[in-house]
Amino acid sequence: MHVDRRSFVRLAAATLPAFGLLRRSGMCAEPQDAARRPLRVRIWCEGTAPKSTYPDEINGALAVQLGRVPGLTVTKARLSDPHAGLSDADLDATDVLTWWGHVRHEEVPDDRATAVVQRVREGRLGFVALYASCCSKPFKQMMSMPCEPGSWREDGRPEFVSVCAPDHPIARGITPFTIRKTDMFAEPFAVPPPETVVFVSSWEKGETLRSGLTWTIGSGRVAYLRTGPENYPVLFHPSIRQAVINSVRWVAHRA
Repeated sequence: MHVDRRSFVRLAAATLPAFGLLRRSGMCAEPQDAARRPLRVRIWCEGTAPKSTYPDEINGALAVQLGRVPGLTVTKARLSDPHAGLSDADLDATDVLTWWGHVRHEEVPDDRATAVVQRVREGRLGFVALYASCCSKPFKQMMSMPCEPGSWREDGRPEFVSVCAPDHPIARGITPFTIRKTDMFAEPFAVPPPETVVFVSSWEKGETLRSGLTWTIGSGRVAYLRTGPENYPVLFHPSIRQAVINSVRWVAHRA
Protein backbone atom coordinates (compact mmCIF):
# COMPACT_ATOMS: atom_id res chain seq x y z
CA MET A 1 0.00 0.00 0.00
CA HIS A 2 1.35 3.41 -0.98
CA VAL A 3 1.13 6.20 1.62
CA ASP A 4 2.03 9.69 0.43
CA ARG A 5 4.05 12.05 2.63
CA ARG A 6 1.04 14.12 3.76
CA SER A 7 -0.87 11.01 4.85
CA PHE A 8 2.18 9.67 6.69
CA VAL A 9 2.55 12.87 8.71
CA ARG A 10 -1.15 12.80 9.69
CA LEU A 11 -0.83 9.13 10.74
CA ALA A 12 2.28 9.78 12.85
CA ALA A 13 0.65 12.76 14.58
CA ALA A 14 -2.33 10.61 15.51
CA THR A 15 -0.13 7.80 16.81
CA LEU A 16 2.26 9.76 19.04
CA PRO A 17 -0.22 10.52 21.89
CA ALA A 18 -1.11 6.81 22.14
CA PHE A 19 2.59 5.90 22.22
CA GLY A 20 3.14 8.35 25.07
CA LEU A 21 0.25 6.80 26.99
CA LEU A 22 1.79 3.33 26.58
CA ARG A 23 5.13 4.61 27.92
CA ARG A 24 3.51 6.21 30.94
CA SER A 25 1.49 3.08 31.68
CA GLY A 26 4.60 0.89 31.60
CA MET A 27 3.38 -1.16 28.58
CA CYS A 28 6.25 0.19 26.50
CA ALA A 29 9.60 -0.22 28.33
CA GLU A 30 12.12 2.60 28.52
CA PRO A 31 15.36 1.62 26.75
CA GLN A 32 17.47 2.92 29.65
CA ASP A 33 15.98 1.05 32.59
CA ALA A 34 17.29 0.94 36.16
CA ALA A 35 19.42 -2.15 35.54
CA ARG A 36 21.30 -0.44 32.71
CA ARG A 37 21.94 2.99 34.14
CA PRO A 38 25.20 3.65 36.03
CA LEU A 39 25.28 2.40 39.60
CA ARG A 40 25.27 5.40 41.94
CA VAL A 41 27.72 4.87 44.80
CA ARG A 42 28.08 7.24 47.75
CA ILE A 43 31.24 6.81 49.83
CA TRP A 44 30.86 8.03 53.40
CA CYS A 45 33.55 8.41 56.07
CA GLU A 46 33.86 10.16 59.41
CA GLY A 47 36.97 12.14 58.44
CA THR A 48 39.60 10.96 60.92
CA ALA A 49 42.32 9.48 58.70
CA PRO A 50 45.85 10.94 58.95
CA LYS A 51 46.97 12.64 55.76
CA SER A 52 50.22 10.69 55.87
CA THR A 53 48.19 7.55 55.13
CA TYR A 54 45.18 8.89 53.22
CA PRO A 55 46.00 12.37 51.86
CA ASP A 56 42.44 12.87 50.54
CA GLU A 57 40.76 10.94 53.35
CA ILE A 58 39.38 7.43 53.12
CA ASN A 59 36.42 8.39 50.98
CA GLY A 60 38.79 10.15 48.60
CA ALA A 61 40.96 7.06 48.24
CA LEU A 62 37.94 4.84 47.62
CA ALA A 63 36.41 7.33 45.20
CA VAL A 64 39.53 7.24 43.02
CA GLN A 65 39.46 3.44 42.96
CA LEU A 66 35.73 3.03 42.37
CA GLY A 67 35.61 5.92 39.94
CA ARG A 68 37.76 3.93 37.52
CA VAL A 69 35.23 1.09 37.38
CA PRO A 70 32.97 1.18 34.31
CA GLY A 71 29.30 1.50 35.14
CA LEU A 72 29.78 3.27 38.49
CA THR A 73 29.25 6.93 39.32
CA VAL A 74 30.75 8.00 42.63
CA THR A 75 30.05 10.78 45.13
CA LYS A 76 31.81 11.47 48.42
CA ALA A 77 30.36 12.39 51.82
CA ARG A 78 31.75 13.07 55.30
CA LEU A 79 30.35 13.49 58.76
CA SER A 80 31.19 17.22 58.62
CA ASP A 81 28.94 17.79 55.59
CA PRO A 82 25.44 19.28 56.03
CA HIS A 83 23.07 16.63 57.37
CA ALA A 84 26.19 14.50 57.96
CA GLY A 85 26.35 13.92 54.20
CA LEU A 86 23.18 11.85 54.44
CA SER A 87 20.31 14.15 53.47
CA ASP A 88 17.15 12.61 52.05
CA ALA A 89 17.99 14.04 48.64
CA ASP A 90 21.49 12.55 48.75
CA LEU A 91 20.23 9.13 49.84
CA ASP A 92 17.48 9.11 47.24
CA ALA A 93 20.14 9.70 44.58
CA THR A 94 22.20 6.73 45.84
CA ASP A 95 22.03 3.01 45.04
CA VAL A 96 24.87 1.86 47.31
CA LEU A 97 26.20 3.52 50.47
CA THR A 98 29.74 2.51 51.41
CA TRP A 99 30.42 3.41 55.06
CA TRP A 100 33.73 3.76 56.89
CA GLY A 101 33.71 4.71 60.58
CA HIS A 102 35.82 4.11 63.66
CA VAL A 103 35.71 6.58 66.56
CA ARG A 104 32.85 9.02 65.80
CA HIS A 105 29.87 6.68 65.56
CA GLU A 106 27.80 8.56 68.14
CA GLU A 107 28.10 11.85 66.25
CA VAL A 108 25.96 10.57 63.40
CA PRO A 109 22.44 12.04 63.89
CA ASP A 110 19.89 9.40 64.84
CA ASP A 111 17.43 10.48 62.16
CA ARG A 112 20.08 10.14 59.43
CA ALA A 113 20.98 6.62 60.59
CA THR A 114 17.28 5.71 60.57
CA ALA A 115 16.89 7.16 57.07
CA VAL A 116 19.67 4.87 55.85
CA VAL A 117 18.19 1.79 57.52
CA GLN A 118 14.71 2.48 56.16
CA ARG A 119 15.98 2.65 52.59
CA VAL A 120 17.98 -0.55 53.00
CA ARG A 121 14.97 -2.42 54.38
CA GLU A 122 12.84 -1.18 51.49
CA GLY A 123 15.39 -2.42 48.97
CA ARG A 124 16.18 1.10 47.76
CA LEU A 125 19.77 1.13 49.06
CA GLY A 126 22.59 -1.38 49.37
CA PHE A 127 24.96 -0.98 52.32
CA VAL A 128 28.67 -1.89 52.53
CA ALA A 129 30.17 -1.55 56.03
CA LEU A 130 33.96 -1.32 56.26
CA TYR A 131 36.24 -1.97 59.24
CA ALA A 132 34.75 -0.63 62.52
CA SER A 133 31.55 0.41 60.76
CA CYS A 134 30.18 -2.77 62.28
CA CYS A 135 29.69 -0.53 65.33
CA SER A 136 28.03 2.28 63.39
CA LYS A 137 24.47 3.32 64.15
CA PRO A 138 22.98 2.11 60.85
CA PHE A 139 24.70 -1.28 60.99
CA LYS A 140 23.76 -1.98 64.61
CA GLN A 141 20.17 -0.88 63.96
CA MET A 142 19.92 -3.27 61.01
CA MET A 143 21.50 -6.16 62.92
CA SER A 144 19.78 -5.56 66.31
CA MET A 145 22.95 -6.73 68.07
CA PRO A 146 26.08 -5.10 69.59
CA CYS A 147 28.16 -6.02 66.51
CA GLU A 148 31.49 -5.73 68.37
CA PRO A 149 34.44 -8.11 68.04
CA GLY A 150 35.40 -10.11 71.10
CA SER A 151 38.81 -8.43 71.35
CA TRP A 152 41.26 -6.36 69.33
CA ARG A 153 44.93 -5.40 69.17
CA GLU A 154 46.55 -2.39 67.47
CA ASP A 155 50.04 -3.72 66.96
CA GLY A 156 50.60 -3.55 63.18
CA ARG A 157 51.03 -7.29 62.66
CA PRO A 158 50.14 -9.25 59.49
CA GLU A 159 46.62 -10.42 58.74
CA PHE A 160 46.13 -13.61 56.72
CA VAL A 161 42.88 -13.68 54.78
CA SER A 162 41.42 -16.93 53.47
CA VAL A 163 38.60 -17.20 50.93
CA CYS A 164 35.86 -19.42 52.34
CA ALA A 165 33.26 -18.95 49.58
CA PRO A 166 35.26 -18.73 46.34
CA ASP A 167 32.10 -18.97 44.21
CA HIS A 168 30.42 -15.98 45.86
CA PRO A 169 30.39 -12.80 43.71
CA ILE A 170 32.22 -10.86 46.45
CA ALA A 171 35.17 -13.28 46.15
CA ARG A 172 35.41 -12.97 42.37
CA GLY A 173 39.02 -12.53 41.28
CA ILE A 174 40.37 -12.91 44.83
CA THR A 175 42.64 -15.64 46.19
CA PRO A 176 44.03 -15.95 49.75
CA PHE A 177 46.15 -12.91 50.58
CA THR A 178 48.13 -11.22 53.35
CA ILE A 179 47.87 -7.66 54.66
CA ARG A 180 51.38 -6.89 55.84
CA LYS A 181 50.55 -4.40 58.62
CA THR A 182 47.20 -3.86 60.30
CA ASP A 183 45.41 -4.31 63.61
CA MET A 184 43.45 -7.32 64.85
CA PHE A 185 39.79 -8.12 65.54
CA ALA A 186 38.92 -11.49 67.07
CA GLU A 187 35.91 -13.72 67.61
CA PRO A 188 33.36 -13.90 69.04
CA PHE A 189 31.98 -11.34 66.60
CA ALA A 190 28.55 -10.31 67.95
CA VAL A 191 26.55 -10.25 64.72
CA PRO A 192 23.56 -12.32 63.55
CA PRO A 193 24.34 -15.50 61.58
CA PRO A 194 25.32 -14.32 58.09
CA GLU A 195 23.99 -15.74 54.85
CA THR A 196 27.55 -16.26 53.64
CA VAL A 197 31.00 -16.14 55.22
CA VAL A 198 33.12 -15.02 52.30
CA PHE A 199 36.43 -14.33 54.09
CA VAL A 200 38.03 -15.39 57.38
CA SER A 201 41.09 -13.61 58.79
CA SER A 202 43.71 -14.98 61.16
CA TRP A 203 46.75 -13.66 63.02
CA GLU A 204 50.04 -15.04 64.34
CA LYS A 205 48.75 -15.47 67.89
CA GLY A 206 45.88 -17.66 66.71
CA GLU A 207 43.01 -15.17 66.67
CA THR A 208 40.42 -15.48 63.89
CA LEU A 209 37.55 -13.35 62.62
CA ARG A 210 34.83 -13.82 60.03
CA SER A 211 35.94 -10.82 58.00
CA GLY A 212 33.67 -10.86 54.95
CA LEU A 213 29.97 -11.41 55.63
CA THR A 214 26.62 -10.90 53.90
CA TRP A 215 22.98 -10.50 54.98
CA THR A 216 19.61 -9.64 53.49
CA ILE A 217 17.81 -7.08 55.65
CA GLY A 218 14.19 -6.73 54.61
CA SER A 219 14.44 -6.29 50.86
CA GLY A 220 18.00 -4.92 50.92
CA ARG A 221 21.47 -6.40 50.89
CA VAL A 222 24.25 -5.67 53.40
CA ALA A 223 27.92 -6.66 53.25
CA TYR A 224 30.61 -6.30 55.91
CA LEU A 225 34.34 -6.22 55.08
CA ARG A 226 36.81 -5.86 57.92
CA THR A 227 39.40 -4.06 55.75
CA GLY A 228 41.56 -2.09 58.23
CA PRO A 229 42.18 1.05 60.27
CA GLU A 230 42.99 4.57 59.17
CA ASN A 231 46.61 4.29 60.32
CA TYR A 232 47.58 1.72 57.68
CA PRO A 233 47.03 1.94 53.90
CA VAL A 234 44.96 -1.24 53.81
CA LEU A 235 42.39 0.16 51.37
CA PHE A 236 45.09 0.40 48.69
CA HIS A 237 45.70 -3.38 48.85
CA PRO A 238 44.59 -4.81 45.48
CA SER A 239 42.58 -7.66 47.02
CA ILE A 240 40.81 -5.34 49.44
CA ARG A 241 40.11 -2.93 46.61
CA GLN A 242 38.60 -5.76 44.54
CA ALA A 243 36.53 -6.98 47.49
CA VAL A 244 35.05 -3.50 47.93
CA ILE A 245 34.18 -3.25 44.23
CA ASN A 246 32.63 -6.72 44.26
CA SER A 247 30.64 -5.90 47.40
CA VAL A 248 29.27 -2.70 45.89
CA ARG A 249 28.01 -4.64 42.90
CA TRP A 250 26.59 -7.47 45.04
CA VAL A 251 24.55 -5.29 47.40
CA ALA A 252 23.12 -3.53 44.32
CA HIS A 253 22.07 -6.86 42.73
CA ARG A 254 24.50 -6.20 39.89
CA ALA A 255 26.64 -9.31 40.53
